[in-house]
Amino acid sequence: MIRNVILDWSGTIVDDLDAVLIGTNAVLTHFGHREISKLEFRKNFVLPFSGFYERFLPGIPIAEIDQVYHASFLNRRCQVYLLPGVLEFLRFCRSTGRPLFILSTMSGAHFESEADRLGVRGFFRRVYVNATNKMTKIGTILDENQLKADETLFAGDMVHDIETARYGGVLSVAVLTGFDSPEKLAGASPDLVVRDLSYLHRILDSGGGQGLGETVQEMTSTDIHSDLIVSDARETEWIEIVDQEILCFIGVPPEERKTSQKLLVTVRFQIGNRFCDLDDQFEQTIDYAAVAAAVEQIAGESEIQLVETLVSRIADRLIVTFPMSAIEVTVKKFILPNTKNVEVRTKRNARLRRP
Repeated sequence: MIRNVILDWSGTIVDDLDAVLIGTNAVLTHFGHREISKLEFRKNFVLPFSGFYERFLPGIPIAEIDQVYHASFLNRRCQVYLLPGVLEFLRFCRSTGRPLFILSTMSGAHFESEADRLGVRGFFRRVYVNATNKMTKIGTILDENQLKADETLFAGDMVHDIETARYGGVLSVAVLTGFDSPEKLAGASPDLVVRDLSYLHRILDSGGGQGLGETVQEMTSTDIHSDLIVSDARETEWIEIVDQEILCFIGVPPEERKTSQKLLVTVRFQIGNRFCDLDDQFEQTIDYAAVAAAVEQIAGESEIQLVETLVSRIADRLIVTFPMSAIEVTVKKFILPNTKNVEVRTKRNARLRRP
């Protein structure tokens, strides 16, 4: 039975990818390198940090890099929030007597500030931060707290977390909420992959007195709770409004905005509940007619120059208006000759604000 839980911080408990990327680009440009995109960052970012920066800034002392990075990150801490399901998971562990530990590369000062601001500092029995190489700390956590490896899991969002768990002999859990892509995590062969900590919560909660490994095996074989086991190839449940026709005054040249244009909008969203749990009750889901009406209203509110602006407005408005856990919005514009259309797409995940 899993009695002890070790958690990574960045990308596992908090959504700080954008803040970290901004800090990283501040370092790169400070030392004469160009900025990198989020896609390029996720593809190349590795732990320990030294391996990542040696690739882009060979020969620059890590102490100088840290100084620039932390100065930039300090200005972004207010933009860091808890990821979906985190607060409920922490409360569940406390209520079931499972001690929680943090193992993170995060600086101690940044961690304490974030944890206090988000109201979660009191959940953790002990915190191990500034861990440049987590493999050097996993054994210390087990020894200092007298934890049995076969009763402990370590959940994180990066390959290094999976390798650390394996090195310490504990159960490795990969979460898909952070820095490494599902493909990278799958290549590390974790014991378990979950979409976020809410799925791990449900697995532990449904396991009763069994070992987690037995629980996963039982779930997989019976397929009763197969939605709890997430693989990068498995499609989850979505509601999709496809190619809704809207009229919008849009375009960069003023003359283009003189008359309305027909656009096609596709909104794809998750509702948080499994479809099999809705009990065929309308109030348990989201009224997609209301979603479509909101899309039409947003499109008609004002003149817009960029399709990128429109798609962002739709996504931002809908995810705070309706109880969506995730949303993807696509807008098709018919403007270029010799092409079917131009498509602009964006995604959003709902964030838990400070309780």
